[in-house]
Amino acid sequence: MRPLLLFVLVGCDPDNQLAVAEPELVVEPATIDFGEIVVGDYGEIGAVVRNDALGTLKIDGAEFESGASADLQVLSWPEELEAGKEGLLVVHYTPDMEGEDFGTLNLSTNQPDKPVFPVSVTGMGVKPCIDIDPELLWFGTVAPGESSTKSFQVRAGCSGTLHIGNAAFPGGEAAAYSMKLPDGWETPYALRTGFSFTVEVTFAPPDTNEWVGEIWFESNDPDDSTSAVKLKGNTVDDPTENEPPVVEITTPNAGEYFLDNQLVTLTGAVYDADEAVTNLICAWYGDGTKLGDASGTVGIDGVVAGATLLPVGDVDVELRCFDSEGAKGSDSTTVKVWKHDEPLRYVISGGESEFDYFAIDDDIKFLLNGASFYDDNNDVYDNLAPISFEAMPGDTLQITAVDQNSCDAAVDPLILHWGTGKSQGLNDEICLSACPEHACYDGTYFGPWPSVILDETYTISIP
Repeated sequence: MRPLLLFVLVGCDPDNQLAVAEPELVVEPATIDFGEIVVGDYGEIGAVVRNDALGTLKIDGAEFESGASADLQVLSWPEELEAGKEGLLVVHYTPDMEGEDFGTLNLSTNQPDKPVFPVSVTGMGVKPCIDIDPELLWFGTVAPGESSTKSFQVRAGCSGTLHIGNAAFPGGEAAAYSMKLPDGWETPYALRTGFSFTVEVTFAPPDTNEWVGEIWFESNDPDDSTSAVKLKGNTVDDPTENEPPVVEITTPNAGEYFLDNQLVTLTGAVYDADEAVTNLICAWYGDGTKLGDASGTVGIDGVVAGATLLPVGDVDVELRCFDSEGAKGSDSTTVKVWKHDEPLRYVISGGESEFDYFAIDDDIKFLLNGASFYDDNNDVYDNLAPISFEAMPGDTLQITAVDQNSCDAAVDPLILHWGTGKSQGLNDEICLSACPEHACYDGTYFGPWPSVILDETYTISIP
C-alpha cells in the first residue's frame, strides 16, 4: 500500500505563490507608566512582548528616541519569539530630580508593516516629606487614675504622595500612653501633598513616676525616613534637657521668584515646648546676613512676620530663633531674585507646575513680540517638554497651532510660569476629531487640512 502524503498550505497569493508567514508584535501595557518614584529610588517594569501571528518575530534593537529623559533606561528585551510566544521588555527608571520624565522607546522589528514599533514610557520623580507639628507633647503632672489628652498634626509636604509605613511606640511608654490614629488607618497610609491628619495622645500614668517616650513614624520621606514625636509626662521642666525652638518658614516658598525692587513678605511660625513664644528672640537672614528691615518680633500666636528687599541672585532666606537659654532653632528656603529692568525667565508648561509636558496634534509655534522662539512642525502628534524663554512683563506672546492631518486636532491648556509662585493661564483645551470612533469626535469638524486651530496673542502680566 502506498503511503499517504499530506500537504498543508499556509497561504497563497493571487499568482499561486506560497505566502511568507509574518509576525505581529503586541506590547502590554501599550504605555509603560512608572507613576510616582521617589528621587534617588528606582522602578523597574517588565512589559509583556508577544508574537500574535505565525511568522517568527525578531527584535534587533531597542532604544529611546532623541529627547527622551536620561533617567529612563531599557535593560532587556526578547530578541526572537516564535508564533504565540511571549517575553519581557524590561525598563528601568531612576529620577534624579522632581518632575515628569517622558520618552518613546523604539523597537526595531522584522514586522513588514511596522519595522519601528514605538512604546511610550512615562514617570514622575517626587520627593515627599513629612511635617509633624508639634514635635513634643508635654503633659505636665497627672495623678494615677487620671488622664490628659493632647494632639499633634502630621502633614504631607513637598511633592508626591507620602506613604507612612508604621506608627508605633518603640519602647515601654505604651503602658502610660495611647494614641488615636485616623479612621480607616492601615499601613502603608497614603497622604497626598498638602493634606494632614490629627493624632490624639492620651497620658494615663499607672504611677507617679516620670514617663518619657516617643511615637515613631516610618515613611518614604527620603531625608527623614523615621520621624519622632517626643512625649513627656509627670516631669518638670529640666534646663539640662531644654528643647530648642521649632521654627518653620511659611512664606516665601522654595523656588519662588522676586524682583530686586519688590518687597518680599516673610512669614514664619515658631513653637517652644519649654517657655512662652514671646520670650524668644528671632531674626531674618539673607545669605547669612541679618535683614535689618525685616521684623523679628514674635506674636503671642508664634507668628514671625516681616518684609524686605532681597539682593539679586539665588538667596538663602533663613529664620533663626533663640530661647532664653540660648538654644537655637532655624528654618531656611531658597528663592531667586531678578533685576527688575532685565529680561526674566519664563516657562510654558501643560500643568500647574513648570515641569508638566503638553500635547499637540499636530504643530505649534510660539512667537515673542512677533519673533519665533519655538516651532514644532513635524506634522505629527507630540508630547512636548516645557518651554523656557526670556521676556519682560508687558511683552506679547503669540501661540499658533495647526492641524495638519485628519482626523484629530488637539492642544492642551497651556500655563505661563514665573518661578513656583506666579502663573498666567493661556489657551483653553482644544480637542476635536472628525473620526466618529474617537473620544473628541465633533460632527461639525471637517478640517480643512491643514487648518489653524489656535491663533491667540497674550500680554505677559506676571509678575
